[in-house]
Amino acid sequence: MLDHLIDEYCDQMAAKQEEIEHLQNEIKRIQSRVQEFKALREDLKRQSEEE
Repeated sequence: MLDHLIDEYCDQMAAKQEEIEHLQNEIKRIQSRVQEFKALREDLKRQSEEE
């Protein structure tokens, strides 16, 4: 009985760790997109100032 509970909690921890890793990867992708958009904004701003 106790071994079964321990196994369940270990499985839950592993699942939560996978969720954390997935979210961390998603955050990195979003941060990258934000940086791309900021760079694009600066490029567009420079182009409009040159005109």
